[in-house]
Amino acid sequence: MKGFLSPRAILPGAVNPIWIRTAGEGDVDKLAFYFGGLSCGARYNRFMGAVGDLSNRARDCLMPARKSDVFTLVAEWREHARSTVIGEASYGYDRFEERGEFAISVSDQIQRHGLGSALLGALQSRALSLGCSELFGETLKGNEDMKNLARKAGFAFTRSSDWRAVRFDKTLKG
Repeated sequence: MKGFLSPRAILPGAVNPIWIRTAGEGDVDKLAFYFGGLSCGARYNRFMGAVGDLSNRARDCLMPARKSDVFTLVAEWREHARSTVIGEASYGYDRFEERGEFAISVSDQIQRHGLGSALLGALQSRALSLGCSELFGETLKGNEDMKNLARKAGFAFTRSSDWRAVRFDKTLKG
């Protein structure tokens, strides 16, 4: 899956393209570098706690045991024949819940310009194409940006089994 977003819609005045694509095993270093570039608060919110080895986290996102049930999308900014990850959305099918679960993050400098919505839209479309009809996510109660994104995307909020978090659910329609 490859997609193109108008860079001007996300970064006013930008002329270089921003792409959303499915990440592969060769993207571990790029994704680990991206996670390392997030502010401490953004990284804490993304992983719902402190993290140590970002390479292992990136590897977990890109090389899971059940490959058919998991994917990661990355948003890249391309400039001078080089690309930099500026956002990511990870999906995994939860067989116990019988629904898809997702997590998403956007580079601190790019937040609040529509990239999160674009990533979430692409993730929902891909999940639906894989036969997933229900999607859920969780975030820390204090993560207002993620709660606002989920609310705008039509997710309904419920209680999480984690006392620190809120859960949001959505039925996907084709």
